[in-house]
Amino acid sequence: MDIDGILGNRDSKLGKSSIPRRRQWVKRRETWLVILGVILHAVYMLSIFDIYFKTPIVHGMDLVSPRFSPPAKRLVLLVADGLRADKFFEPDLEGNFRAPFLRNVIKNQGRWGVSHARPPTESRPGHVAIIAGFYEDPSAVTKGWKANPVEFDSVFNRSRHTISYGSPDIVPIFCGALPHSTWATYPHEFEDFATDASFLDEWSFDQFQSLLNRSNEDPKLKRLLEQDNLVVFLHLLGCDSNGHAHRPFSSIYLNNVKVVDHIAERVYNLLENYYKDNRTSYIFTADHGMSDKGSHGDGHPSNTDTPLVVWGAGVQHPRPVTAKDHSDHVLRFIDQHLHDKPTPKEWDLDGIERVDVNQADIAPLMSTLLGLPCPVNSVGNLPLGYVDMKEEEEVEAVLANTKQILNQFLRKSQIKQSHSLFFKPFKPLASYSSMLNQIEELLSARDYKAAMQLSENLRSLALKGLHYFQTYDLLMLMAMITLGYISWMVFLVLHVLQAYTLLPGDIFRKEEAVRQKSNTGKAQLCGCLFMAVVSVLLFLERSPPLYHAYFAMTIFLWTQILNEYKFIKALWRYLLGRESDYVIKLLALGVVSVIILELLVHSFTERKLYTWCFLIVGAIASIYLYKSIPWRSGIPVFVCLTCWFLSLFTLMPAEIPDNNKLVNASGVMVIVIGLTGKWLDLKAGVNRFWFGICNHEKRQPRFPMLFQLQALLVGLSSVMVFLSTSHRTVKQELHTIHQLMNWFIAGFSMILPLFSENGLLSRLNSIFLGFAPPFLLLSIGYEAVFYGALGLVLIAWILFENSLLYVHKVNKSSASGKNLGEHAFLENDTRYLQLSDMRIPLTFMVLFNVAFFGTGNFASIASFEISSVYRFITVFSPFLMAGLLIFKLFIPFLLVICAFSAITKLLEVPRIGCYFLVILCSDVMTVHFFFLVKNTGSWMEIGNSISHFGIMSAQVVFVLLLFALTNIYTKDIEIRSGSRDSRKVM
Repeated sequence: MDIDGILGNRDSKLGKSSIPRRRQWVKRRETWLVILGVILHAVYMLSIFDIYFKTPIVHGMDLVSPRFSPPAKRLVLLVADGLRADKFFEPDLEGNFRAPFLRNVIKNQGRWGVSHARPPTESRPGHVAIIAGFYEDPSAVTKGWKANPVEFDSVFNRSRHTISYGSPDIVPIFCGALPHSTWATYPHEFEDFATDASFLDEWSFDQFQSLLNRSNEDPKLKRLLEQDNLVVFLHLLGCDSNGHAHRPFSSIYLNNVKVVDHIAERVYNLLENYYKDNRTSYIFTADHGMSDKGSHGDGHPSNTDTPLVVWGAGVQHPRPVTAKDHSDHVLRFIDQHLHDKPTPKEWDLDGIERVDVNQADIAPLMSTLLGLPCPVNSVGNLPLGYVDMKEEEEVEAVLANTKQILNQFLRKSQIKQSHSLFFKPFKPLASYSSMLNQIEELLSARDYKAAMQLSENLRSLALKGLHYFQTYDLLMLMAMITLGYISWMVFLVLHVLQAYTLLPGDIFRKEEAVRQKSNTGKAQLCGCLFMAVVSVLLFLERSPPLYHAYFAMTIFLWTQILNEYKFIKALWRYLLGRESDYVIKLLALGVVSVIILELLVHSFTERKLYTWCFLIVGAIASIYLYKSIPWRSGIPVFVCLTCWFLSLFTLMPAEIPDNNKLVNASGVMVIVIGLTGKWLDLKAGVNRFWFGICNHEKRQPRFPMLFQLQALLVGLSSVMVFLSTSHRTVKQELHTIHQLMNWFIAGFSMILPLFSENGLLSRLNSIFLGFAPPFLLLSIGYEAVFYGALGLVLIAWILFENSLLYVHKVNKSSASGKNLGEHAFLENDTRYLQLSDMRIPLTFMVLFNVAFFGTGNFASIASFEISSVYRFITVFSPFLMAGLLIFKLFIPFLLVICAFSAITKLLEVPRIGCYFLVILCSDVMTVHFFFLVKNTGSWMEIGNSISHFGIMSAQVVFVLLLFALTNIYTKDIEIRSGSRDSRKVM
């Protein structure tokens, strides 16, 4: 008789002398694989910062001085933080417009449009785009908000002097290290969300007005203010603070729009009366908008669409809309919105030409108005629709803008070429110098239209070239990391096949012979030589140290796979010799596994997938059991109902609402589940479908009152949930006696499972009751019910596996009168893995991921309520609070792993072998998440994509640590259907 393993049958004839040596080899390989897995995942996790998050800034470019006279001597930049375009342009309920002064400017003096911001629509990236002209790499947020993590150029740097007043979070970024600046900020304490924040805008204006007044008595200050290339920057935070606190539809926010309009009017009148030379340019805009919920960050139009009004020296006057002003092209702005979107009728501006820009375009506009070199890192295009210059000067301005972007491209090309042995240039700009010469010739010939067209084409190519070099190494690195993950997964599969499966004896004998002869020298030598060559090439290219680590790890793993060449070859011959239905089964298992894992990947963004999963699985599993075992056993119905019950929780909101009554009711439910488990443990052991998981020892238990004590602690925790919450609500503090009792109940209850009986059901029931009190005390709503539902599903999983085990033994017993073979077991009564055992790690992955999302969105810490810890501590202590919160999240994982360990004992499969299959499954998901990492979008989108990848990468350590922790509770579980007992029963 034969029993299929993953590959092969039990007809192995290893000699007795080779078994101890083989066991030693397996133990060494297991330890080595775990260490290798930890290092590999740690190194590859860092790769996303080399692939997705590289700073776009380069240094060493020459400034491009414009060849035209500046139309303005000074420029005023007014940034209304958090002001969305529609609330600025639309009328109020009475039909009056909220910004009368700036509307008058739009109709009579200047130009207007919508400035499109790129997500993440936050204050720092928005101001960097406006003032420096480039879109900051999202990873800069990890290096510091208050100052420049990487020094970059800006319009303020190029000015002769900059005067700035506003928020302490923004002004120091640009002026903190700028010697030619005068600036001041209000204290952080001023940013009070409980008040109307428009006074912050008034503060900025008052500071500037005070400066001008002082200049009348200070000759030095007077001279400073009268020099050219002066920039005045007023940061107006009021709309942002009021939008967060009161929402953008509130009267406070809408009134703040009137405040910033009035400030713009007063600044204009103040400077025009002060200078009286009509040489001042004015720009009014916003860094980002505000969503209806009072937040910002994503790419919704309410966040990306901001107002832009420009007037004064060097700025065109309004022009009426003509039919040719709108084209049918489908070009998109940086926020992915289409060009030439119609102006809303309610704005009452559809008759005046509108010029929309990308946010980074404002920096070259400011530079052009002042006649300054564009910031060297700027990627903005000069919006000609705003400037009022001669045709020749317009071409010169666009050419200066083009040369500045081209210089960045040339610098990046030079850096990459100096480091690359096999440099691939950006071919469209191979003849850039001849294009520049052609532009100069056209200028000399006064063919300004052709010169303008060629300059704009060259600028467009230079921007594409910048993107080319920004992603120059992307394909190579992604290919190397992907190959590394694939090699790791292949190596894991080879180890599982060699160490935990029954393969044909000749394959094992050959493999032993290969290992004894150490006939791996050629592969090792080739791997070392190849790595040496690659290391030299990387060194000559001056690649970062991590590049060496990526290549070394990947080459090392493929070398190890080549070491198994003879085994792989023999395995291939073996597969070719098998019947086609077996190969089909193998392929079907692979396809089904990948589909399940892909569904798990999508579940990170669509939690409702788990609802469908458990509804379908519950029905299929119960139907399968119904055909295999009698319906009256109750197991098919139990499996179906528990799966359907658990399916409800991923329909719940990730932000858990407070419901203490539900938490109290959950305590009763936990006790009922525990009582049922205890009764079944004592009474159902005689039932053949419960055989092996119930306590079969009839002797007096070591601690007769243990169950009652655990049930009492669960009841006490429910009472303490009520008492602690009620007292804190009334007295606004946590009573000391309540706090001490909560700590005692939580800590003491987790120790008690160690003293329970060692039958499978009795121990798991005790673990379930032991972790219930701390979980209930840390719960605020429906997650307390989730704890009971998850426990029921885990018991259903165990019953399902036990039923399959019984059916399998009955089938084998009826098919053959002989006992199970003598060679089907490894050591410690663990058998070899079979093809069908792949369901165990797959089921574990589903339940483990459900544990991620049953208590919120584990991938986003923002979805967890800090009020969960208020029954243990209310005084702010970030580390202790975070520790309690994380411990709460770990409790469902502990239950899943305890059930997993119990099932490996029940089925007598090697747990470490199943662990490697779990890591194999998680790495399939890791590779997918690797390609889903985002470096654009909101901070939440970027952060979630990184956390998804990080969570799956960390599972090699995370699951192993939880295995070690839960082993304290599960190591002495005894299974009634051990190998010897089962053979006696048969």
